[in-house]
Amino acid sequence: MDDFFARMRHALEPSYLASDEPWKQSGFSGPEARWVALRRPVADCIDRDGSFLDIGCANGYLVECVLRWTAERGLAVDPWGLDLSPPLVALAQRRLPHLADRFHVANAATWQPPRRFDFVRTELCYVPADDERAYLQHLLARYVGPGGALLVCNYAEDQPDVAARILPGAHPTTKIIDRLVALGFAVERYRDGDDVDRHKARKMRVAVIRAA
Repeated sequence: MDDFFARMRHALEPSYLASDEPWKQSGFSGPEARWVALRRPVADCIDRDGSFLDIGCANGYLVECVLRWTAERGLAVDPWGLDLSPPLVALAQRRLPHLADRFHVANAATWQPPRRFDFVRTELCYVPADDERAYLQHLLARYVGPGGALLVCNYAEDQPDVAARILPGAHPTTKIIDRLVALGFAVERYRDGDDVDRHKARKMRVAVIRAA
């Protein structure tokens, strides 16, 4: 697993840090309008006031956007970010100095957080395929508070080229709900985001797993 995470940093850090546009520093290569269409469903899954942790937060841009999008619906969200890349977390802290103490460097698969959160966002491709079940169980047991929700995103929903877009060793998930059910998890609901670029035609899905 250590090799998997080392390869993840090697693959992502240079491209993220090479751009000046905040959505590209957060791993999205297209224009901002596409970012909004394919990321806003994360905020739509937050249905009440509470804390939000973004695992794999990179430069903190999704945290920033979630705060704005939930505020538009009158919700008060307490933001947090976690990433295994020190340079990316440092970038998030520089970009959002008023939230600098909310961004932490750690590996979510092994970290024991000092508190729990109402909403926690993650992706299955963050861990090797054989570790997905244990990873989600760890998040539900240690990260998500009672009655909270785990938001599991798939940014390659129904896409044919998933294997080429993830690290070797990760599962090429094309249908997030089917994958979660196969791993033994009950999905309460989901939200979709559809690409505004008809030629790209990407789709994302956020599956909500409710904590006990």
